[in-house]
Formats: sequence, structure tokens, C-alpha cells
Amino acid sequence: MDEDGEVFLPFVGRLRVMGMRQDQLRDTLKIMYEEFYTEPVLDVQVSLNVRVSGAILAAGRYYLAPTATLLDAITEAGGMLPELTVGGGGQGGGSSIPSDQSRVRLVRDGESHVLNLRPDEVTDSVLNLPIRSGDWIHVPNQARSRVRDELQFWGNVISFVFNLVAIIIFVGN
Repeated sequence: MDEDGEVFLPFVGRLRVMGMRQDQLRDTLKIMYEEFYTEPVLDVQVSLNVRVSGAILAAGRYYLAPTATLLDAITEAGGMLPELTVGGGGQGGGSSIPSDQSRVRLVRDGESHVLNLRPDEVTDSVLNLPIRSGDWIHVPNQARSRVRDELQFWGNVISFVFNLVAIIIFVGN
């Protein structure tokens, strides 16, 4: 489908399908193809094209069922990275910046909407928000904090020193 909501079909040509329900599209196509085939049988499957990016496990473009919700799209992309990281390690053992689940952006029809998806604050109406083809969902990373970085660094140093002392004591006994 192009940006005008039209598709090109063999024999039939261009057809505007945006806004049509699946059953309406099937009935329209059946009438159009009856000119070329006797009793055509058509299977129409509609998918929504959604992009998910940012602090997500598997960012990318996804094709989802017409009944999909915001939560379905995020789940399909592997879910959001946690808001907190422990010991500086992230997914796959590398360092990661945690997600800011309170500022998730939904870009729809050129308009940006900020949604709070923190588990303790999100509402059912936001989680069950129907997605539309062309939606872009972006989960931002948390803004880096120098204090947090310093605490994390010194926490790792203290942990290393305590582990080293414990090994020395263990070996000495």
C-alpha cells in the first residue's frame, strides 16, 4: 500500500483500500474479479505496519493483526529494557542505558504523543490503545546522570575490593 492508501492489483489496477474493513475489501475485490474469473474465492489478510525503536530488545518494523494494541506492538519487539540496570551490565552482558518508560512516544499521523508506560502508573486505556498502520513507537533511554554514573562506578570498585579481600582471606585460611 502506498502513502495514499492505494494498492495495485493485477487485472484490476489501482484501488484505494485505506479505511476499508477486511470484509468490505474482500467483497469489493470479489465483484471486481468476477469480470475475469467465475466465482472467485479471495482470502484477504490485513496487517498493520508499525515501527518500534529505542530502548527495546528487538527494534524494527513489525506487521501485526488489525486488533493489535500498543502493548502487543511492544511485546512483539521483545519488550522494553528495564528502568534500572545492576552492576553496569545490560542485555547480552554489555553496558546499557536503562529505558525511560514514563516518556514513551507514539507518533501517529505526524503528531507525537507522550505516554507513561511505567508498570506502577500505566492505565489500561493506554496499554490497550489500538495501534494503526504507520504508527511509530519509541521508548527513549533515561537521561544519563553523572551522580548515578559515579555511584555505579564506586559501587563496582567497592564490590571488587570486598571480593578481593574475601578471596585473600579464603586462600589464607
